[in-house]
Amino acid sequence: MIAPAMMVRSLNSASEQPPSPPVLWRGSPHRRRIALTYDDCLLLRKLQELEELLSEYPDFRVTLFPVGFALLNLERQDHGIWRRFVDAGHEIGYHSWDHAGIHVMSAATALADYDRWAAALFEVLGRPYEVHFGRPPYGVLSPTFDTLARERGLVVTMWSGGWGGELEVGLKAARSSRNGEIVLLHIRTQDLNTSREAFPWLKENAWEPLTLTRLYDDVLREQHQDTGCADNTLPSRLRTCWD
Repeated sequence: MIAPAMMVRSLNSASEQPPSPPVLWRGSPHRRRIALTYDDCLLLRKLQELEELLSEYPDFRVTLFPVGFALLNLERQDHGIWRRFVDAGHEIGYHSWDHAGIHVMSAATALADYDRWAAALFEVLGRPYEVHFGRPPYGVLSPTFDTLARERGLVVTMWSGGWGGELEVGLKAARSSRNGEIVLLHIRTQDLNTSREAFPWLKENAWEPLTLTRLYDDVLREQHQDTGCADNTLPSRLRTCWD
């Protein structure tokens, strides 16, 4: 279900406690930009295929939402694979340790889940990494995930379109994309097949695939009239502007 009225659910007023974290459904409708997001990341060969495909499109950027145990499993099989994605300018977001439903966890268990995931990310990257975005497993928005996002400074990230399914279905969805689309994909055969066919179409039609940080930056600039990005007028988790 796509939020019909707002691209981002804003923070509550300062008088309301506790504040809700932002929820991002799509980017700016005024720019021909798109965020391609790949969830779960369980299959090494398919992730390697995405890496190979992206090397053919050096201006494209994507966001990965791996589960925590996949971070460790794939790193053991291909040492440095996650660093290569980050070093190439792609982004990594939180998607739980093992795809268990955060909505059925206590707040304490959910926070422990995030911390375990973040420790795995630190281990595979070998350096600190600032995580801006978190996507709830199964796309279930819940008070528990809100608490997790608020406590760990995450923007809750949903999607406005998906390219899953058979190739014909995925390509039809890709060619129907709108400005600011956040596209849900997975690291699996069907979605990689669609990506291979859709990438040249995106390039030929002047689309700019960006990380979520860059797409969210567009939203912040429009909502706050280009202010708040480099000063203290917004909470730290919103100050993601790049220039």
